[in-house]
Amino acid sequence: MAVTERAGPVGRRGPRRRRDPERSRKAILDAAEEAFAQHGYGGASLAAIAEAAAVSTALPAYFFDSKAKLYAAVVERLFRERNERLDGLGRAAVAEVDGTEEGLRRGLRVLIGGYLDFLLSRPNFVQLMTRDALALAGKGRAQAPRHSTAYEDGVRGFLAALSPPPGPAVDSSQLLVSIVAMCFFPLEHDATMVAGMGLRAWTPAFIGQRTEHVVDLLVRVLKPDQHPRR
Repeated sequence: MAVTERAGPVGRRGPRRRRDPERSRKAILDAAEEAFAQHGYGGASLAAIAEAAAVSTALPAYFFDSKAKLYAAVVERLFRERNERLDGLGRAAVAEVDGTEEGLRRGLRVLIGGYLDFLLSRPNFVQLMTRDALALAGKGRAQAPRHSTAYEDGVRGFLAALSPPPGPAVDSSQLLVSIVAMCFFPLEHDATMVAGMGLRAWTPAFIGQRTEHVVDLLVRVLKPDQHPRR
């Protein structure tokens, strides 16, 4: 609900000024997400976040109490968006499976392409997760899931839908790790390894090529009888 305040001293009413708490909260979250992604937790300050959000310097602490809680809110919002975007990919991929290699490829394109499309659209997510991993290195292990359990369930459901099944050698947890590694790594290292190869990961063209490459690799794993080793 918008809050109305009167500007000016008592007896001299000026124009009414309306505050929208939800809009202010979103502006702070947007500014904080950008600041944490670009400068890390230590390099971002509540004052700078307030300035970028065009709100008073006291407002971030008013809404979120502390920088730690603001950071947690930023990460929670990113995870929620990721889960919403990835939820359903597994079911959509299963719908493409028809027992043929082409059906397998179509399903994998949904599963892999959908994940890569999300990453391409949310560079701050990639930056923050990379910084998060560095911050945890040597300090312990995450106590709560940092991956998308919805996407994990989608990968499991996709494997279960294949006929004939890929066999016990293909573990769904290992497959999930492989998919994330093959999709996340190039974007995470766009400025290092990928740049050194003369490629640009943050482009639709690269994402399209990456999708087809990962699909080709996974088809060979999931249908080894049709792609014997040479």
